[in-house]
Amino acid sequence: MTGWLVSQSNVCYSQGNALDDSQQKRNKMSFKDPEDGALDMGAFLESPGGFFPIPIIITEPALGYGGGAAICFFHPHKGRGGKGVTPNVTGVAGLGTQNKTWLGGVFHSHIFGADKVRTMTAVAKPHVNIKYYGNNSEFLSKNPVTLNLDGWVVYQKAQVRIADSRWFLGASYIFFKTENSLDTIPGRPLLNLILKRLKGTSTISMIQPRINYDNRDNMFTPTRGINAGVVFDYNATWLGADDDYFALNTYMLGYVPVGKRLFSGWRFDGKYLIGDAPLYAYPFIQLRGIPAMRYQSDNTLLAETEWRYEVYKRWSLIAFTGAGKAFQSIDTFDNIEWAYTVGTGFRYKIAKVFGLHSGLDFAWGNGKDFAFYIVFGSSWSK
Repeated sequence: MTGWLVSQSNVCYSQGNALDDSQQKRNKMSFKDPEDGALDMGAFLESPGGFFPIPIIITEPALGYGGGAAICFFHPHKGRGGKGVTPNVTGVAGLGTQNKTWLGGVFHSHIFGADKVRTMTAVAKPHVNIKYYGNNSEFLSKNPVTLNLDGWVVYQKAQVRIADSRWFLGASYIFFKTENSLDTIPGRPLLNLILKRLKGTSTISMIQPRINYDNRDNMFTPTRGINAGVVFDYNATWLGADDDYFALNTYMLGYVPVGKRLFSGWRFDGKYLIGDAPLYAYPFIQLRGIPAMRYQSDNTLLAETEWRYEVYKRWSLIAFTGAGKAFQSIDTFDNIEWAYTVGTGFRYKIAKVFGLHSGLDFAWGNGKDFAFYIVFGSSWSK
């Protein structure tokens, strides 16, 4: 759930030049672009006190249908030489679904200086009822039970730019304390005994050193560049956690313009766990259209590509596909089922000054699961 809040805050980010003072005065509080007369939120967002309401429609197969909203408040500021830099953003969010999952939270992203230091802070109260597929259990993979998580999340991240390069060094801290329980299954006494033993309090207290390279042309809807990095998770009892374990996440998001109107995106992600983590903290395949925690194990590998074609003025069409596996070891990789997704959607350039596109995605996972998503900016965030 912390990851969800962070992704919402990434939606509120921008990278690129802000409007100069004269432009702000001309366009302040305007919802039309002065050049093409189209609907555009850029000038409003750049004005003092500008905010962006983001409707949330949830179709996650593991949670059921639901919805909510996030409101991002923009705080423009100046960098060196009086130039505009990425605005600071404060957000509040709330959501609920038909299976009685709900979440409320606040977050704040801050840029210090001329994008020298980036920070993110989030606090959330999640109450989650999600389908649990058993982490390689043959029976539960076909007969999932409901996992309930009721707790609090605190998240803090800071990154520092190395000199004037595109490299960032930093670290994150996550604290997640929850009461968790699982439903039982009629006629399965031995399995129910195991499920009942998993009931109780669980605490994650984790530091995450990270290194990241980011030369994207903007943080909203990139068309060129790379965002790649390595994150090392260390969950430690001396920090207050229940268990000691480690995890490594390697990722690369690449953006390549193929033509004047055609743009491609490429995503590669791998997660590797060492030790015993809480059942909800094992890596799982994260692809549009695939239920959360449906494909879960000690390790995950996935690849995804997305293509956007500008069909008319600010309107674009989207097509994407991806695949991945969750596996215990390399020896078992070939025997594990592939998770795959295909989908389509559309985008509208809602804020030209930020390069921000928004729209809808429709995704089908493994030919049997369907979900659709409201997208602001990129569907991928790290």
